[in-house]
Amino acid sequence: MPLHVSVVKVKNHQYIRVYSSYRNEKGQPRSRIIENHGRLDAALEKDPQYVERLKERIAKENALEAQNKSLELENQAKRRMDKLADSAKGLNEKPGNFKSLNVGSALIRKVWLDLKMPEMFRHLQKGRKIQYPYDQTAYLLTEQRFLNPSSKLKSFNNRAHSIIDHGQVDHLEDLYKVLDVLQEDKKTIVRHLNKEIQKRTKRTVTAAFYDVTTYSFESHSVSEYKDFGLSKDHKVNEVQVVLGLVMDENGIPIDYELLAGNTSEFGTMVPLIKKIKNTYHLKQLIVVADRGLNCAENLFALKEIGCDFVIAQKFKNSAAQIKTQILDPDNWEEYICKDDGEVKCQYKTLNVTQELHERKESPTTHRRYRGPKVLGTMELNWIVSYSPARAAKDKADRDRAIEKAKKAVDDPNRLRSCGYKSLITIPKGTGSPRINWDKIEEQAKWDGYYVICTNLEISPHEATSIYRKLWQIEDCFRVSKTHLETRQCFVWTDPHIYGHFLSCFISLVIEKYMLFMLKRELGKEEITHDKMLESIKTASVVYDDINPQVPLYLRLYEAGLFDRMSTVFGLDALNRVETPSSLRRKLHLPIAKTLATQT
Repeated sequence: MPLHVSVVKVKNHQYIRVYSSYRNEKGQPRSRIIENHGRLDAALEKDPQYVERLKERIAKENALEAQNKSLELENQAKRRMDKLADSAKGLNEKPGNFKSLNVGSALIRKVWLDLKMPEMFRHLQKGRKIQYPYDQTAYLLTEQRFLNPSSKLKSFNNRAHSIIDHGQVDHLEDLYKVLDVLQEDKKTIVRHLNKEIQKRTKRTVTAAFYDVTTYSFESHSVSEYKDFGLSKDHKVNEVQVVLGLVMDENGIPIDYELLAGNTSEFGTMVPLIKKIKNTYHLKQLIVVADRGLNCAENLFALKEIGCDFVIAQKFKNSAAQIKTQILDPDNWEEYICKDDGEVKCQYKTLNVTQELHERKESPTTHRRYRGPKVLGTMELNWIVSYSPARAAKDKADRDRAIEKAKKAVDDPNRLRSCGYKSLITIPKGTGSPRINWDKIEEQAKWDGYYVICTNLEISPHEATSIYRKLWQIEDCFRVSKTHLETRQCFVWTDPHIYGHFLSCFISLVIEKYMLFMLKRELGKEEITHDKMLESIKTASVVYDDINPQVPLYLRLYEAGLFDRMSTVFGLDALNRVETPSSLRRKLHLPIAKTLATQT
């Protein structure tokens, strides 16, 4: 046990003593005197620094003892691993226990605690007939979404491989029941997450980035949410749901809406933006979105609810006068050049009047179309940019599409494919498909051009800087679909579908929050999604109780990124070998898996 220096008073004098703490056979804390250095006044008379020097010596002895103990533990662990290897060959009769446990879950749980998720779930459970631990069940879904995203059955079975004790989640049905309850509590959960993240990131929402994606099901069964529609992932003959997502400038999601699979993306943005603006009492909000959401109805609606916007603009089908202004080589206003003077990018600003036309519905097809009546007008700025690098990319993409189109003309079976079908003219009746060279020539005029539409009086650089952050929402969708594997959903009823997507949203928010905090502390070059998630998934220890009196944990991962990640969130890095008590202390585990032999 470590030694410590103490000054105690006996009658009228103070004495310097060195103590060692220990526990008796009943586990009660006790101490014994190791060294007695006599009276304090006599020692200080000889050397005024006597106590400080004694403490320095004892600290060195404690450090040396800890180092020797750690080395001995590691040697013990190595001997035990050798015994386990022998036991696998049948060389001894008592192999003991040898089980790998993921400790990355301790980091996820620490962030869960920092965001005060247990308090929120306990508050939501209070007064309701919920027979299972709401917090721990919801956490298990989040943890497994990080570690091993899969079906609810596999998530339930994989809980035993986590260093977190999931003993209270003892029924698979609880994971499905919690999905129903999550559906009811979405508003409270989302507001709580935003409140806690705002405290820790000093979030000031001045820009909201919005986009829409789809998630498909391997099913043809239509329901309230599942329906056939235009798939972002080019899935055909499968039902899907539509999800609209809003994130802040830091790339952390704010809120989302889950909509039926046949919902048009044009109508998804304004209701969600309006809800966020009112919920969080935002006086000024800039909405940033891709050109797929740019329509007159959306722009006028954003203006009506008091929002500004920076949105990509479709321009190839604009009026002839505007096309002429865009392609005019002599009206560029600003240039960005490389060190050698070569133009890297150039900008111009066009003043455009946006008209809002009356919408009518066809009595036969029930499709809505633009009527001749103008309901209102709005003055906008179109920020036009041209980049030689972008022009080269556009040409290369088109050249690849032309090569595919040529092969499709020779083999009509290829005409079903997307991407190059628009370059082919298919005559009605008799005749063979042919390449539409006129269309290709028209497309080539626009190589390198890009247009951003805004109602703000800002410079092209400011507009471009705001819009460029939109890539982060695409990254949200990528992380959701690949790393967290929100699809396949493995649930089929509408309440379960809604609860599943809320659970995945919670995981996405926590993942993005962790990445933001780690980049802020460790540097952007040090940490990425892939590195962070890989470190969490591979951070494991082996639990060994060959000697039941002194069970050990042996770290399987190399010291490095996971240790630095742990430090950012207040956990201690693990040594090569840890005792159950030290592991529990370093990982802030209320209940570590050390109290019973693992099977």
